[in-house]
Amino acid sequence: MIEIFTEPLKYEFIQRALIASIAIGVSCGLIGTYIMLRRMSLIGDALAHSVLPGVVIAFIVSGKSEIALFIGALIAGVVSSVLISFVQRNSKIKEDTSIGIIFTGAFALGILLVSQLKQVHIDLSSYLFGDVLGVSNGDIILSGIITLLIILSVILFYKQLLVTSFDPVMAKIIGISTGAVHYFLMTLLSMSIVSGLQSVGVILIIAMLITPPATAFLLTDKLKNLLIISSLTGVISAIAGLYFSYYFNWTSGASIVLVAVFFFALAFLFSPKEGIVMKYLKRLRTQKINSSEDVVRLVYKFGEIKSANELKNILVAETGISSVKVNGILTELIKKGCVVRTNGHIELTEKGKEMAVKLIRSHRLWETYITEKNIVDEENIHEDAHKYEHLLNEDLVEELDKELGHPEKDPHGSPIPKKK
Repeated sequence: MIEIFTEPLKYEFIQRALIASIAIGVSCGLIGTYIMLRRMSLIGDALAHSVLPGVVIAFIVSGKSEIALFIGALIAGVVSSVLISFVQRNSKIKEDTSIGIIFTGAFALGILLVSQLKQVHIDLSSYLFGDVLGVSNGDIILSGIITLLIILSVILFYKQLLVTSFDPVMAKIIGISTGAVHYFLMTLLSMSIVSGLQSVGVILIIAMLITPPATAFLLTDKLKNLLIISSLTGVISAIAGLYFSYYFNWTSGASIVLVAVFFFALAFLFSPKEGIVMKYLKRLRTQKINSSEDVVRLVYKFGEIKSANELKNILVAETGISSVKVNGILTELIKKGCVVRTNGHIELTEKGKEMAVKLIRSHRLWETYITEKNIVDEENIHEDAHKYEHLLNEDLVEELDKELGHPEKDPHGSPIPKKK
């Protein structure tokens, strides 16, 4: 079993690819979190395309020098971010439009420059889609340095990045320059993009900047946890994607991104707070609880004057649920000690009566409150109160009672039960 993990590591190119991909997973996960929180995910796409002319110009000036290519791409990314902000602030053009204009123009300029290099072949497909298995030791060193710099920046400027991401107005009040932080973040973003050019390429690095942070966002709402989960998702996606690439002969960059998308899909479906499957299960559980409480209230009203069969018909008619589900709810209530069957009747125990009285009290107090405040139309008062009787906890009910001056009756003249 362990050979599955160790076999690829026998090859140096896999080792280099693994180290570079992990570094990119960390750097993109960290920077991508702040980009997502600022609702600037599109700018990652823009800068990823905008670095091309910087790369080409650096190549024309100094050849294949890795440092020169890095500096050229970094300058192009920073200049593009400055131009995007300049266009947005000095015209009626909104940010998304200015992003589209600048990045398409910069990318077109890069392609034009490439077309002018008659005696040199630049592989645009490698630029777009990367070649993680072809990274050199120099690429690893560069990626490592950039990742370390990004980690240190996030740690040292955590407060500034936090405040400017969530409340720019407060940041200005306490003396933090939002503009300086913005361009600092754009510089880190450009560096992160440059570090991923060789491994996953421009197109797929966009996904690594967006997908792991989005996955983390579905799992937590605390910034520190966001940063950690986003980075871990990026790292695990990088490792798993490379192994899939090795064993199934898939394209490495695409494999890494598809694993990241798979993790997002899992979070989208099964996140405890945000997952659609978990929301559906919670909704079913809430509906079941509400139906049980409706049954208890109706048994309290009709149980002693109706036979068991008559009561079941009433329960089906009033709750709108099937007779099978009504029988199931009654069985559960009997097990919980809320309901008993006696002499052909279905009646509440003391525990069940206490539950029913609390529901009736909540219902009638809420009816009184929304009538006094004129919150809903008169014909919808009962329906609204029926919904909120299941939602109001005991503390809120007591606050309502106090605010209303401890009323004796609801708007329909029915007595409001007192708290025992």
